[in-house]
Amino acid sequence: MRTFPVMLRKTEDVLNFVNIVSTFDYDVDLKSGSVIIDAKSLMGTIYMTGKKTLELVVHSTECDSLVQRLAEYICA
Repeated sequence: MRTFPVMLRKTEDVLNFVNIVSTFDYDVDLKSGSVIIDAKSLMGTIYMTGKKTLELVVHSTECDSLVQRLAEYICA
């Protein structure tokens, strides 16, 4: 499992983010505080948009391709 801080600012970001994440076979979650949702869920991800502390939880160690495709949303 690997985690990354992410920021989703607008609806367009959410749509693109969910489309990318959905192409991968492993589980991916978004976490903010005690709230955890499936990152492949459009409605759940919309709910998380704009949260200050948003963490991407990837349930795979082989996720370099996903990380590259989501680079614009991952905060350094």
